[in-house]
Amino acid sequence: MTDIAEIPLSTLLSQLTYNPLYLMTVLIALGVLIFLRNEKGCLMIFNRICAVLYIIIYLLAIYFYLIK
Repeated sequence: MTDIAEIPLSTLLSQLTYNPLYLMTVLIALGVLIFLRNEKGCLMIFNRICAVLYIIIYLLAIYFYLIK
């Protein structure tokens, strides 16, 4: 069995493209950005930042999956 520290980061990120739990998290993040766009407040700003980060990581995972 290989140690997870020995696996390259690009390989680990490319596995996120077909991980159902992460895909559901990205869909929830998209829902937060679309359906709660008129909400204001400190917690909503934090939620929007987290949602954008989840989407950026998923797009990066798709990129590594395609160039693999």
